[in-house]
Amino acid sequence: MTPPQARQRATQERSLRTVEDIREAAGEIFDKCGYAGASLKMILEQTGGRVTKGGLYHHYESKEALAQDILKIQVPMSVLPAQSMKLQELVDTSYFYVHLLLTSPIARAGARLAMDGSLPPGIDPADIFRAWSAHAATLLRQAAERGETRPNLDVEAIGEILVGAYSGIQQTSKAFDDRKELPRRISLFWRLILPGITTPDLLPRIHFSPDRLGMLFPPSSSKSPGKRGTDDS
Repeated sequence: MTPPQARQRATQERSLRTVEDIREAAGEIFDKCGYAGASLKMILEQTGGRVTKGGLYHHYESKEALAQDILKIQVPMSVLPAQSMKLQELVDTSYFYVHLLLTSPIARAGARLAMDGSLPPGIDPADIFRAWSAHAATLLRQAAERGETRPNLDVEAIGEILVGAYSGIQQTSKAFDDRKELPRRISLFWRLILPGITTPDLLPRIHFSPDRLGMLFPPSSSKSPGKRGTDDS
């Protein structure tokens, strides 16, 4: 007989797989259709039969709840393991999100929903920008504590500016070339921004050229650092 702990663990694993299947399907539909054009029926069909109607409604009672979840997990799914140089960690986080935008329908859906004017009143798209700004400010604060930044920086204000600029760059890149040139544009962004943030002696040690994405995710490996922080439903 299967021990109760093993049955419980198996049930939890099935539940997590179901949530991930729903999120992946929702990502495809929200990215393609936007919030107004999407429906739970379309999302259920996108799962290819891996999720039942009961399974979908067990985890998400409405399209609004599912969209809210997609937005909520954007920052947790994008966080990298801590590095000793916090400014490099900040740069690498930006490239990791580029990687996700190019490979993950969940990330692409989050980017589209964050700018979607058809969201219902119960979803505040500003929450995702607040979360990103707070994460950037945390890394900047840690960098300042390590002497990596110029003195007396307003890390909260810089965090907001970084997120606003990054969001604009990825949106224009989506419009121009479906984000194919996004790594190059993010490299240019850091080339312009970093001299005003870091100390002159540290700047040459920060890797922010377009090939940083390839260094983090070599072509021979299709694996990303993993799905972190996305199992909180």
